[in-house]
Amino acid sequence: MIEVCRIESQPSLYAEEATSSYEKALYLESILEETKPPLPATGWPPLVATPFRYPLPVAPAYQARFRPPFFSKNVLYAARELRTALYEHAYHYLLERVHLKALRETGQRTAFSLFIVSRNITDLHGDPEIQKIMDRRDYRPSHAYIEAHPAIEVLLYPSCRDPRQGDNFAIFDVHCLAKNIGAQQTLSFYFEPAGPSILWMDSGLRITWTEVC
Repeated sequence: MIEVCRIESQPSLYAEEATSSYEKALYLESILEETKPPLPATGWPPLVATPFRYPLPVAPAYQARFRPPFFSKNVLYAARELRTALYEHAYHYLLERVHLKALRETGQRTAFSLFIVSRNITDLHGDPEIQKIMDRRDYRPSHAYIEAHPAIEVLLYPSCRDPRQGDNFAIFDVHCLAKNIGAQQTLSFYFEPAGPSILWMDSGLRITWTEVC
């Protein structure tokens, strides 16, 4: 079993801030749940199951490094260490805000650990095409790789955003993950448009767009 880390934009209970009590939040959350696509299987907490519930095949607008357009599987991304997850999340966060010139923003994210239980892990570190597959901007090689290996359950690969190239994992089947999560923590951040950059205040780690783009 491998413990990995993931960062989510949403808190564990989405409706709590919109209601006056915890009980009302639970009721509102249950109503919202009925409007979402069905979960692929039961027993996994929402923080784990949600990435596997998006409509398939993958729409071009939602493609990612190992989720090519019209692919027949969803994928959950995670990192071995929190530091790597901070760099990965910073890239996607800054990508959406790099054009903003005046907006400063503070916020919070939920970091949590989860557990890979599958032993069927494909390690890309020694692949002769690893540099192409992990190109920062060109996803065509990574798309071609996963389309040529559709039976992969869990993929282990080096981060191209973390300067230390920490380990990342792509999980293609919720059954490869345990039905529980580990420690959770709330991370505070500050977004500075001049740069731009994101400061993870709890760790004092500032990540600029030029570092991850």
